[in-house]
Amino acid sequence: MALAHRTTQGRQIHLRPDRHGTTRAVLSFSPGNDLIGLDRKEALTRLRNRYADAGWQARRVLDAFDDSEDLYIDQLTQIRMTTWHHGRTVVAGDAGWCVTPMGGGGASLALTSGYVLAAQIAAHPGNTEAALLAYEAWMRPLVDDVQQLPRGIKHFAYPQTRTGLALRRLAAKILTSSRLKPVTAKLTRVADTERQLPEFPGSPGR
Repeated sequence: MALAHRTTQGRQIHLRPDRHGTTRAVLSFSPGNDLIGLDRKEALTRLRNRYADAGWQARRVLDAFDDSEDLYIDQLTQIRMTTWHHGRTVVAGDAGWCVTPMGGGGASLALTSGYVLAAQIAAHPGNTEAALLAYEAWMRPLVDDVQQLPRGIKHFAYPQTRTGLALRRLAAKILTSSRLKPVTAKLTRVADTERQLPEFPGSPGR
């Protein structure tokens, strides 16, 4: 089970247990990319200033960050490439088209791409270039669709005001209600396609 706290100015705090018997803590916020490239001391100073009045477990998390040997700072970005291969080198999954956690579908796209890549290599023996072009042609429409994030998702995920927080809680309550939950699940499905996966030569259709 994970615990999450959201407050104004697009700030969030997430805590969840991991398999090592410790607790993973995540501070995320929007807007802001002012931590990239800073040394550890300056980055933590800016985090303390940003979360000074965030409440809940903010101070505890920041105190733990001071002594942690496992501190990681990143910026949510999408990867958009005009091609996913060069010669015999090919990328798949997040390496080729990271959607960001706000989009979802990363694991589904990675698994699908692995299957499609293997199927196209099997279907084009001895012609790596043709196999990789076929792989890209099959995957590209699916990836392009998933990378189009729903309009307003950033503001919904990171409300800036108390009114925004209240509206988000209300919307989440309504969308996850017993009556609307099936509809919400259908509308939020990602990495979904009606196309048949390419077949491996000599194998039954999948």
